[in-house]
Order: sequence, then C-alpha cells, then structure tokens
Amino acid sequence: MNPLTETVDPMSSEDAAPRRPRRSFREFLASGGYKRIGYKKIIVTGIVAVIAAVFLIPFYWMLVTATRQADRIFADAGNFLPTDPTLQNFEALFREEPVMTWLTNSVILAAGSAVGSVVVVTMAAYALARIRFPFRNAIFVGILASQMLPFHLLLIPLFLIMIDLALTVGDVSVFGIDSYLSVIAPALAHPFGLFYMRQYMLGLPQDVLDAARADGASEYRIFAQVVVPMVKPALAVLAIIFSLEQWNDLLWPLIVMRSEDNYPLSVGISTMVDLYRPRWDLVMTASVVAVLPIMILFFLLRKKFIGGLGQLGTGGR
Repeated sequence: MNPLTETVDPMSSEDAAPRRPRRSFREFLASGGYKRIGYKKIIVTGIVAVIAAVFLIPFYWMLVTATRQADRIFADAGNFLPTDPTLQNFEALFREEPVMTWLTNSVILAAGSAVGSVVVVTMAAYALARIRFPFRNAIFVGILASQMLPFHLLLIPLFLIMIDLALTVGDVSVFGIDSYLSVIAPALAHPFGLFYMRQYMLGLPQDVLDAARADGASEYRIFAQVVVPMVKPALAVLAIIFSLEQWNDLLWPLIVMRSEDNYPLSVGISTMVDLYRPRWDLVMTASVVAVLPIMILFFLLRKKFIGGLGQLGTGGR
C-alpha cells in the first residue's frame, strides 16, 4: 500500500486513550449515577415527559385513524396500534374534496395575517414604548382592556362593517364579505401582540436610539434601521403565534366566507362533518394535512421562537 495514501485511524494507535465501556441502565442505577444527576432533575424530566405524552397522544391517534379504513375506525377505536394501515383515505380526500384550494387559502390567510399584524403591532408598540405623547399609558391600557371583550360580542358589528366596506373589482370581492381581507383585517390590531412587542421594546438600550437621533436620523429611519433589526426574535415569535391563530380560526371565516373556493382548510374540514353521514375518515385525514404545515413552520423557526420568549424584557441582550 502506498504510504502517502494510507490513512491512519487515530483511535487505533497504541497511545490513544482507551474507550470507557458503555454501562447498562441496571449498572447505572447500581453505581448510584442517578444521585449525581439529581433527584429533582429526574423528577422534572419525568413530569415533562408525561405532559408531552399527554399532548402527543391525540396527534398519534389522529394519524393512526387517518390510516385506517372507514369501516374500521370505530371497530378498532380502542386499539392504539395501526391495523392494516392504508393511504386510501388520503387518495379519497384529494379526489373528492378541493383540499389544495382550501390549503392555499389557509396559507394566504395565515401569511397575510402574520405579516400584517406584525407590521401594525410593531409600529404601534414602538410609538407606545419609545415616543412620549399625552395619554400614552391611557391608550395602552384601553387597548389591553379591549382584549377582555369576547370576540363573539364583536361578530355582528364586524359583519355589518364588512358589508358597508364592500369593494368588488369585476366579479372578485376585494374587501367585504367573501374576501381574504375581510378575514385578515379584524385581526391586524392584536392587543396581545402589541403588549408583547411593547414589553420587548422597553428593554432596548435607550443610548442606541439617542445616538441615532443625535446623528439626525428621523423616527421612521430609527424604527426601520435600528429598532426592527434588534427585535427580530420577537417578530419571529409573533409571526408564529399570529399564523397559528389564523390557521386554526373557524368562526369568523365561517361567517364571512360564502363560496367554497374561498374556504380555508378549517372551514373546509367542518363541511365534512355532515349531519346525517359524517366522513370521519376524511376528517381525520384532512386534520393530519392541516397539522403538517404549522409543524414545519414551528420547526423552521423554533430557535427564534424559544429565544424570543426567553429575551422578553431584555431587548434581545
């Protein structure tokens, strides 16, 4: 063998440190290893694992049910193990229902609501946190007080406003009943998002903002080029919360959306629960389809989401 091309395994050399043999779990308990970890940590980990299992069981049961034949859903309801799994329900769902249209509508509504709400609450939070003007705190308290009103009390006023603001271009409804904006607009001024972002901005260093003002920067430039880059973790948190809230919303889209082509996925799934013959196989399958996009979104932004929650009140420091 050519010595120039020969590779030497560093772990096979004589002077390499020997590997510690792996111990079994029984040997770990016998040696008292759990004492070094700490009883409290073990108990907390066990409690968290049980809580996680409680939340994951419904998703697991939903997935198992979606892969069962329609005539076996209730017959095998007590069996948590898959029995003759099949993908026929997914094929029937995409063949019989306009799922891709509903899914596209949900993506448009969730993205529009997340982007619009983040823009509105970020600008409002900057004004309430960093700009001094009369009755600033009173306005903030009033906005928070509106959060205590149940949304059901606002249904009729909002519905009448959507009728009065009806705007159509040709045969397409741009604003008003049966339009995307009618679903997105009521959620733009979000009290919780305003509270969260204001608290986050209160932790920003005032010296940085004063230095920008001393250099002649306007409030708009300070907001766009100084504040927004510093609150990116909070923006990610609010984007996930707003998109998830809009994705799961059923009541308001059910009221304002009239045509099936404009239904979001939540409303489309509700139409499958027929009074006389509910299609539980398709309902569970559609629920699996509805869960996947939001799970992907969370896993893509999970680091920013957890980091943004941990940095609340510190301004990202």
